[in-house]
Amino acid sequence: MSNVTNFFGDHLAQLTKRKQMVCKGMIRLAVLDKFPGKIPEQLNLNELKEVFNTSLKERLSNVDTINIEKISDDLVSILVRNQSLLTMA
Repeated sequence: MSNVTNFFGDHLAQLTKRKQMVCKGMIRLAVLDKFPGKIPEQLNLNELKEVFNTSLKERLSNVDTINIEKISDDLVSILVRNQSLLTMA
């Protein structure tokens, strides 16, 4: 997978019914919150999972998103299902 931000941004947009560009930006900012100086493509699977379970949840909460736990769980599930694609990139 060439672009983690696009892949998960698209999924986050579907889950939240928000614009893709907004969701991609939210993922990038959540990564910077947790791992300053890194971009999503530099993270390993466990670090991405940590972002989805912590800083992304905070950002979703800040914009009054509903079902944050389910969204986070769904993103982690997508991550696990697609881990072979992520490790090939």
